[in-house]
Amino acid sequence: MPLELSHQHALSASDITRLSGIFNLYADTDAGGVKCMTPAAFTRAVAPPALGDDSTQLVFGALFAIADTESRGLLTSDDFIRFQALLCDPDAAFSLPFRAVSPSRGTDLAQTRTLAALVDDDLAAKNYIKDKPQLSYAEFIQLIEASRAARIRKAFSSADKQGSGSVSADSLLDIVREFVPLEPTSPIAQRFSLLSELPEGGHIGYPTFLALIRLLEDPSRIRRATDEVLRHETSANVKSPGSLVLARPLFTSNTTLLKPLEVNVLFTLASGQRDADSASLENINGAIDTCMLALRPVAQNDLPQAPPPAAAQKPPRSGMMELLFQAYNFAVGAVAGGIGAAVVYPIDLVKTRMQNQRAAVVGEMMYKNSIDCFRKVIRNEGIRGLYRGLGPQLVGVAPEKAIKLTVNDFVRSRLTNKKTGEIAIASEVLAGVMAGASQVVFTNPLEIVKIRLQIQGEMLKETAGAAKAISRSGAITIIKELGLIGLYKGASACLLRDVPFSAIYFTCYSHLKKDVFREGERRLGVLDLLLAGAIAGMPAAYLTTPADVIKTRLQVVAKQGETVYTGLVDAARKIYKEEGFKAFFKGGPARIFRSSPQFGATLMCYELIHRIVPFPGESQELPINRNVQHTRELSSQTTLFHAGNALRLLHDSGYKFGSPVPPQKAL
Repeated sequence: MPLELSHQHALSASDITRLSGIFNLYADTDAGGVKCMTPAAFTRAVAPPALGDDSTQLVFGALFAIADTESRGLLTSDDFIRFQALLCDPDAAFSLPFRAVSPSRGTDLAQTRTLAALVDDDLAAKNYIKDKPQLSYAEFIQLIEASRAARIRKAFSSADKQGSGSVSADSLLDIVREFVPLEPTSPIAQRFSLLSELPEGGHIGYPTFLALIRLLEDPSRIRRATDEVLRHETSANVKSPGSLVLARPLFTSNTTLLKPLEVNVLFTLASGQRDADSASLENINGAIDTCMLALRPVAQNDLPQAPPPAAAQKPPRSGMMELLFQAYNFAVGAVAGGIGAAVVYPIDLVKTRMQNQRAAVVGEMMYKNSIDCFRKVIRNEGIRGLYRGLGPQLVGVAPEKAIKLTVNDFVRSRLTNKKTGEIAIASEVLAGVMAGASQVVFTNPLEIVKIRLQIQGEMLKETAGAAKAISRSGAITIIKELGLIGLYKGASACLLRDVPFSAIYFTCYSHLKKDVFREGERRLGVLDLLLAGAIAGMPAAYLTTPADVIKTRLQVVAKQGETVYTGLVDAARKIYKEEGFKAFFKGGPARIFRSSPQFGATLMCYELIHRIVPFPGESQELPINRNVQHTRELSSQTTLFHAGNALRLLHDSGYKFGSPVPPQKAL
C-alpha cells in the first residue's frame, strides 16, 4: 500500500544533525516551551527559491498537512525529521502528492476529479476516467507522469515557432525553468548555447532538450552515475589521476543510469566546451552542486558545513610512529586471531580428519560424515579430543593472523587514492594476495604440527594392541622429528590455498561493509562486522578447498597401505585418479563452517579493539563519507521538488485543494 510508508529508510546521525539545524533555523513559534514550525516557516524551509509564485504556499501547505500527523497546525522537530525520512522512500515523489489529494490516509483511492482537468488534452486518458469515480494509486502515478511528459512536449512545441524541431538558447532557458528551478545567472544556464548544433547562433534540437530536462530534473542520478563510473575506473582509464579527468566514452560505457546523449550534455555543461570528450570530476561535481543549490532554500546555504573527515586533516606519521603503528596493528591482529581460532577449533579438527580419510584404504572408512566424525571424537577421546593441538595453534595463529591483517592494511593504505579515499578492485585483490603470501612463513609450520596432532588420536586408536603401537607425541617432539625443512613440507600447496583465499576474502569483506552494510553512512555495529566477516569467508573457504586437501595429504604421515605423495602435482594427479574430482572438495562444508565464523570473529575483534584501544593520535570514530551524505541530501531535495511539482500540476489544471492546515491544537 503506497499510503503505508514505513519509515524503514532510516536517517543517519549526520542527516539528523543537519535537519535539526534546518529546523532550528526556521522554527518561528513556541508552543508550551517547544520550538515549532508554522506552515509558512515549513514552506520557507523546504521550497526551492525558484518556486516563488502565489501557489507555492498552497502546494507546500498540502505537504505540511502530511507532515503534521497530529493535525495540530504546528510541526515539532520530530515531525519535521519524520517527514524528511518519508522523502527517502523510493516512490515518495508520487506517494506524497497522492496523500495530499486522497480523501483519507487509510485508502489507496483518489477522486477522479483530481486529474480531470489535467488530462483534458489527452483524449485516451479523458475517455478512460470519464466513467470512473475513483483512481487507484498506480493509475494516479501513470497519469501524472503522462501529463507531465505531455506538458513538456507542449512547452517545446509552443517555443518552436518555425516548426523546425529546435529552439534558441534563450527560449530553451525559458522552457527549462518551467520544469527545473534554475537561475538564468547559473553557470549551467550560461552554457546552454554550447548545446546548439552550430557554433554561432545555432538552435538546440528536441532530443537534446529532452536529454537536458531529464538530466536536470534529477541531479541525484548524475551523482549516482558518477559513483558507478568511479567504481569501474582504474588508473589506466583516468587521463590525469591527480585531477581525475574522465573520458566521455568510458563514462558512457560504465553507467546504465545516463543515456549517451545525456552524458554528452553533461560533459558539455560541466566542461564548458562544445562536444567535450572529457571532463574533470571536479567540474562534474560542480554541475551537480549548481543543481543542488537550485533545489535548496536560500537560507540553508548559510548553515555551517560539516567539517571534512578527520583522516583528511591528519599529518603523515614519522618513520618511528609508522613503525609503532604497524607493531600496534600486529599486536591487535594477534589477539583477534587467537580469539577467532579458539572459537572454531573443534570444527577445524573435524575438517582435518575428514580430509585425511582415504577412500582406497584397507578396511572400512572410520567416519561417515562430519557429524559422525564429531560424535566419534567425543566418544573415543572425550571433549578434550576436540581441542587436540590447540596450544600450538594459538602460539602459531597469533603471528599468522597478525601478519596477514597488518600486511593487508598496510598495502591497502598505500594503494588507496589519498584524494578520493577510493581503491581499485585490482588493488584490493593485490593487497589480499600479498597478505596471503606473507602469512605462509608462519602458516606452514603451524599447519603441519597441528595436523599431525589432530590425526594422532585416530592413529592411536587404529594401532592400539598392535605389535608396533605408536605413542602419543607432543608438539615439540613433532617439530624435532620434522626439522626446519620438514616444517615447510607442502608449502607450495599452502601458498596455493592462502594467496587466493586472502585475495577473495579481503576484497569481499571490504565491499560487503561498504555496499551492503553502508559503511561511511553510519558506524557499523558488532553484528554488522561479524556478518561481513563471516559471509566473506564462505566463498573464500570453499573455492580454496582443493588446495587445502592437497596440503593436508602432503603434510600427514601416510598409514600403511595408503598412497604416498611426492609433491603438489603428484598429489593432485593421484587424488583425482583414485578418488575422483569430488575428493578435492572433501571437508569443504567443514571449511566453510570453520573459516566463516573464525574470520567473522577475528575481523570483528580486530576492528573493535581498534575502536576500544585506538593507537595514540588515531580517531576511533569512522568518518562519514561526505559524498554519500551529499547524495542522500540531494536525492531528498529532488524528491521534494518533484512532489511539489506534481501538486503544482494539479493546482494549475484547476484542482482546488481543501484546507490543508487545521486549527492549531495544544502540544
